[in-house]
Amino acid sequence: MSEATTPTIEDFRATVRSWLAEHVPPRDPDEPFLQWDDDGVARDRAIQRALWDGGIAGVNVPVAYGGLGFPNAYQQVFREEAADYRMPENFGNAFNVVLPTLLAHGSEELKLEFIPRLLNGDHIWCQFLSEPSGGSDLAGLLTRAERDGDTWRLNGAKIWTTGGNYSDYAICLARTNPEVPKHAGLTMFVVPMDTPGLTVVPLTLLDGTVDFCQEYIDDVVIPAHYVVGDVNDGWRVATTLMMNERTAVGRGWSLGGRKGESEEKGIELNLELLGLARHLGRDQDPAVRSLIGESWVLNAVQAQTVKRVSAAMATGDLPGHAAAILKAMSGATSPRLGEITLAIAGPTAAAWSPDDHNRWGFRRLSSHGIGGGTTEMQRNAISERLLGLPREPSQDRELPFNQLRQNTIPGQRT
Repeated sequence: MSEATTPTIEDFRATVRSWLAEHVPPRDPDEPFLQWDDDGVARDRAIQRALWDGGIAGVNVPVAYGGLGFPNAYQQVFREEAADYRMPENFGNAFNVVLPTLLAHGSEELKLEFIPRLLNGDHIWCQFLSEPSGGSDLAGLLTRAERDGDTWRLNGAKIWTTGGNYSDYAICLARTNPEVPKHAGLTMFVVPMDTPGLTVVPLTLLDGTVDFCQEYIDDVVIPAHYVVGDVNDGWRVATTLMMNERTAVGRGWSLGGRKGESEEKGIELNLELLGLARHLGRDQDPAVRSLIGESWVLNAVQAQTVKRVSAAMATGDLPGHAAAILKAMSGATSPRLGEITLAIAGPTAAAWSPDDHNRWGFRRLSSHGIGGGTTEMQRNAISERLLGLPREPSQDRELPFNQLRQNTIPGQRT
């Protein structure tokens, strides 16, 4: 298929449906969504390569960069048809965040160098944003980049990097001018993960996974052209990145979507909690039935919110900052759904057999509102960017960054 011979959307759906059934394994509910180990990463690379070889990778990516160049509606069709299959979810950062950011701000040289190798499964990407010294104040980061002839030299530290230990490249925000207000002196870079001076330390979480990492950046040298956007204009690039991330988190991070997302098929009920209640003999308990009903309402409202806001953003009726609505909705419903799960599961949420993939208690631990930015950040974005309410007074947006008080030394290992 090519841009010059765009099929009808019905023919495209039939092609994708047939190809996936023949070449991609079905989704296994016993498998973790993200499997950051040698087997999981190798499998996801192979699946992405198969999509590339099959001619259905990068559905809405321009042909010049290896994609099909089809309208966004075709990408939505792919997501729907892929719902029942194992998608290469370890490429989530690459496709949900990095790819659209490169398309929006990357130079032609960077697009040609990196996008095809993302589409063919060669490159897994991660994000170097958060730092040990700061929480939600991304613009207050301390990692610095200094121009050194035909290169940039980076020093600092990053943390909470999903898949950092298996990624090939990172998109990294660093400070390039400390003599201007903090938002004005940032630049976005491409950093190869095998660059000398970059140390990746996996962090073992409570559930035993090691997909979160911390990085120490000690005199990491990268080519001068590995800049996404313009020098000292990194906050604009980061804003695009964060809007893409919020949209993906609110919509659903999976590279496969839900069946019938683009169609009006009424409200589809998730029967998982009802099945749990029946297994525990609690399905006739009025309190439990009320909780199950609440979960159905929350899921239905969130699904409709995603559909309406996404459609309004696509037509231009809502600006890109409306992605904060999606993330705020997800940040509000996810913890509550986790609480409902705990209440229904009872003691089974605290202990389980090794072969039980449900692990209801860990579902509550993972039902947070932090990924993609805290719910408080989304509410600020909604009030200021969408509703036009005044910003809270703050001197740190006006003073040069090097005049602001810091609670740590740049590059200090914590």
